[in-house]
Amino acid sequence: MNNIAPNKYFRLFYFISYLSFAFVMTNYTPFLSGLGYDEMQRGILLSSYAITTILFQVIFGVISDIKQSVKRIIIISIGLYTLTACLLYNQTEKLLGLHILLIALSGGLLNANCGMFDTWVINISEEYKKSLSFIKAFGSIGWALGSVCASYIISIISYKGMALALLALSVLMFFNMKILPDIDKVEKKKKVSLGEILKIFSNKKYTLLVFILLLMYSVVVANNCTVVDKLIKLGASRGEISLKWFTQSLVEIPTYIMGGIILKRFNSYNILKISCLAITIQFILFSVSNNVRDMIILNIFQLFSTPLILISSKKL
Repeated sequence: MNNIAPNKYFRLFYFISYLSFAFVMTNYTPFLSGLGYDEMQRGILLSSYAITTILFQVIFGVISDIKQSVKRIIIISIGLYTLTACLLYNQTEKLLGLHILLIALSGGLLNANCGMFDTWVINISEEYKKSLSFIKAFGSIGWALGSVCASYIISIISYKGMALALLALSVLMFFNMKILPDIDKVEKKKKVSLGEILKIFSNKKYTLLVFILLLMYSVVVANNCTVVDKLIKLGASRGEISLKWFTQSLVEIPTYIMGGIILKRFNSYNILKISCLAITIQFILFSVSNNVRDMIILNIFQLFSTPLILISSKKL
């Protein structure tokens, strides 16, 4: 077993990382709108990172299995994410092809990193696995603060100033990672054949569960993109958009903190049902809402959506 760094250093790592991620993710739509891209073009641009997220997750999973390391992959991935995000927010000319490339890379790496962080924590020890939900609460705190800080920085020194802040946060992340252990190497297991993989997907219950999770994550992505588009259409200011992100991140914190207790008391499938119902109600209300204030208030439903999906999916 590695010499395990105190749990607090992982909490710090999640806080700084998600602070950085909020800078990037919460400003995609306002940034593109400010450059003159219409809703259709923004949809194309933002859908690009959905594809690269899947690709990066597969690639990182294969490499981590071969190299028996997660930490080294994350270090490289964070470096590439920072580079592409800084280039994106420094490119203020309307160049569709370049913006698709930079959003696909920065967004894909960002989302893949979120998954890799959880994999990292889970595979260090059983103690850390049980603490994952609590550790992720610090990610939500970072995201909440990041969404507000980014809006303030942009209003004072523009998107280029935010890119410099991103660079500074990444330096802090690298220093923090030096303290953290990598996963333990395990004995090589026998190679899994294609037939065995296909056999998993022949299980109808498993396939249905994967499909349901895919649909739910798609709705979560829609909250990140479509809802912001509607806020812009309703005339929301940059500060009001950042308040939307702040609200939804803030209400996630209690759910993550109570994650361990929730899993002990409730069946994972029932948790998923509650989350599905909450998301459905939220988006029905989003569709009929016609003012910025109500759109922001509706983000309190985040208490039952993303955190519950992530908590329950780890046990399914």
